[in-house]
Amino acid sequence: MKFEELNLNSELLKALKILKYDDPTEVQEKAIPLALSGKDVIVRSKTGSGKTFAFALPIINMLSQQKQLQAIILAPTRELAQQIDSEVRKLDRATKTILLYGGVSISPQISALDRGAHIVIATPGRLLDHIERKTIDLSAVRFVVLDEADRMLDMGFIDDVERILAKTPKSRQTMLFSATMPEQICQLSQRYMNNPEQLMLQQDEITVKQIRQQVFGVDRKQKLSVLTKILRDRAAKKTIVFVNTKDWAKSLSDILYRKGFRSTSIHSGLSQSRRNVVIHDFNAGKYTILVATDVAARGLHIEGVTHVVNYDIPRNPKDYVHRIGRTGRAGKEGDAVTFVTQVDQHLLRAVEDEIQMRLEVQDLAGLSAAPIESPMKMHHPVEQIKVHTHSDSSGDDWGLD
Repeated sequence: MKFEELNLNSELLKALKILKYDDPTEVQEKAIPLALSGKDVIVRSKTGSGKTFAFALPIINMLSQQKQLQAIILAPTRELAQQIDSEVRKLDRATKTILLYGGVSISPQISALDRGAHIVIATPGRLLDHIERKTIDLSAVRFVVLDEADRMLDMGFIDDVERILAKTPKSRQTMLFSATMPEQICQLSQRYMNNPEQLMLQQDEITVKQIRQQVFGVDRKQKLSVLTKILRDRAAKKTIVFVNTKDWAKSLSDILYRKGFRSTSIHSGLSQSRRNVVIHDFNAGKYTILVATDVAARGLHIEGVTHVVNYDIPRNPKDYVHRIGRTGRAGKEGDAVTFVTQVDQHLLRAVEDEIQMRLEVQDLAGLSAAPIESPMKMHHPVEQIKVHTHSDSSGDDWGLD
């Protein structure tokens, strides 16, 4: 199917042609006609499948010419909100959008709302702030999109989302997009959606076909020496090193820089403008190592990552999938290494339950012919469980802060 067959207006088709988008992805092909029919829609589709265009195209197509707020798009993070805004602007510069997210002054946002726009793209907390201040008028809202609904659930935003939905007109069209569909999301849809059409496509799974996964048993004090050995010995052209705290992200980046590596860091403690600079410089090759918290697991446009190192195993097993999914993209192979200490074994078991396979814990002799001496030996079941896997070659994915 071509975009021309989806009943989009000529201006959108012209924009898609300029952007060199000829064929819709599966989620776009199936979701756009449902959205254009005016029905509420629930879409489960894997990360990177093209969900943004699947809701942005029909909304822009259905907007009236009046300069009043007609659509709200909720996203869990400011990075995802910014990325959605960028995609909407690419499709139609005449559509006025306003970004609302926290961590910045609210006054410019109030001024922008006073000037008017067709679409507000917002994180739940900041939009709720505007609602409570009465600085936003929701009376003409016809469309509400919940993007990455599962991440909003994980991040504790669902109560805020419900409060927002209760303030919007009951006649609205609601579209819910999610990479997975937990029970609480299904319950939310039952309470706030009107007989929704359900489109259950492939959900997020680990892309093991392209990613070589290794788990090393290490002592906490060994992590730095093992990391530097990996960075020096392997052909790691572009590496993301994941840690669990923003303080350690900065410290580890500084340590690596002093050791001669071109490293930088990204975490929630950075301003938005600084985050943008870091990502630009990393993509441009100024730095080859990015030390990151899970702010970089999803929601940022990062290209060409060859290696991922979980310096700290993630506390949320779902984040493991998104972290290692930063490599092995677009049909290319990638490497993912995870460090596990004795006290981390329960987290490793949670990861194995999430991906439905066993990960063998290797000792450090597996690093090279000249192994780093390990003071510990970890014993872990290594029986392999055969699982269905797929390759995610679709490019960008969206948002975790």
